[in-house]
Amino acid sequence: MPVRACAGHRLPLRFELMLSRCAWLSLIAAAACAPPAPPVAPPPKPLGVAADVEFLASRALAGRATGTPGNDSAAAFLARRHEALGLPGAFPGVCPSGTTCGVSYFQYFKGEEIGGHNVGSFVRGSDSALYREFVIVGAHYDHLGTSARFALDPDLVSSIRPGADDNASGTAAVLELARRLSANPPPRSVLLIHFDAEEWGLVGSRMFVRRPPVPASAIVFMLNLDMVGRLRGRDLLIDGTAADPPTRALGDSVARAMGMRSSHSNASAGRSDHAVFAAIDVPALSLTSGFHADYHRTTDVARRVDIPGLTRIVDVAEGIVRAAATRSWPPRRTSSTTTSSSSIATQ
Repeated sequence: MPVRACAGHRLPLRFELMLSRCAWLSLIAAAACAPPAPPVAPPPKPLGVAADVEFLASRALAGRATGTPGNDSAAAFLARRHEALGLPGAFPGVCPSGTTCGVSYFQYFKGEEIGGHNVGSFVRGSDSALYREFVIVGAHYDHLGTSARFALDPDLVSSIRPGADDNASGTAAVLELARRLSANPPPRSVLLIHFDAEEWGLVGSRMFVRRPPVPASAIVFMLNLDMVGRLRGRDLLIDGTAADPPTRALGDSVARAMGMRSSHSNASAGRSDHAVFAAIDVPALSLTSGFHADYHRTTDVARRVDIPGLTRIVDVAEGIVRAAATRSWPPRRTSSTTTSSSSIATQ
């Protein structure tokens, strides 16, 4: 059965809404005064990447397929975690009247085949000038759920594909980076984004670059984390196919400085969310520990995730983000494919 476009009661999707052209101003203002989030539940205390992977890959979320109650519950969990860190939402909020008001952790969208919601928060940069420029840290949080579509064990029909490595591991890594960056913000601002509907063809990230909450010209770099839970002493794989040589060198140098063996890989080229940022001229890197026999199968479970290896990858990711949020970047063109206003970038 095809995955439904919308399910659950806590997070009804309002696909007809478009982001306001004043979204970026709302985002910057949120750093000083963010309206309270809707009361979904008491915010859970951070418990570390192991606990996050275990919860996201639990039977309670049933594989987090886009458009299912398990995916909605995962989105609500992620929003609460960012709220618990005191971070405002990354997207413009929408009042009952349909006008933009405040900020939200959710960006709702509807693609040709599927609808969903990206989840994100915002760390304001510490530099009085550079905070108007942004680094994006992203990972998709959806997986296959109980659908055999895209599964590599379709004979198991409606069994749960938990997606512990793909991509509860990357999602947990973004949560940990949110904790670290909120405690010690870098010079540039950081958008921490959990993309939905990646398994349907990078739908969530494509919608994000079409309607970014900040001007495309203000985004200097994107780091993607996808399947980072099976390192086990192997090389960290860095996909720089969506980056220029200096950006690829940035990833290599940070990994080397942290004593992490790394190598280049194009295995995820065009298959993960970093690829779409080329459409708005943003250099991007993707970190992964690589494919394995449990990929898109029922056996991709939490107990098989290498937590020490995942933690080391988070360390490298933090180093890359801080370097990207500090270094000089050449001016870029403003993409015509986006709808956000770039006029506020100079205020």
